[in-house]
Amino acid sequence: MAFKKRVLIIDDEGDFCFFVSKNLENTGEFEVLTANSAEDGIKLARQSLPDIILLDIIMPKMQGPDVAKALANDPETRYIPLIFLTAIVMENEIGNLSIKEIGGYNFIAKPANTEKLIQSIKMVLRDFSKTTT
Repeated sequence: MAFKKRVLIIDDEGDFCFFVSKNLENTGEFEVLTANSAEDGIKLARQSLPDIILLDIIMPKMQGPDVAKALANDPETRYIPLIFLTAIVMENEIGNLSIKEIGGYNFIAKPANTEKLIQSIKMVLRDFSKTTT
């Protein structure tokens, strides 16, 4: 049995987390953890040290960029790659790409097509492993 990649989804929309986690888990390639608040997401990231984080930009109390900054400033989580999942960036702005980098962060437009999301996760993990080896 192959090693599953651990994905943490931090998004205040519970239904979104549920459906994305089920779609990823159904591939047999991912173990998915979810957090429905920024604070819980940061705690879970520190506890579980996921391979990658999928992070919403617009959340109550603490926005996604603030979460990304907190994770980047923590020695335990600073090297975990993340992808923003957002309705702010529209799919037509990304074009044919499954993912787009803006300001040093990867973005995927919501709603996230499962196939594109999986492709993007694998690409970011592959690129990340190249920079850390």
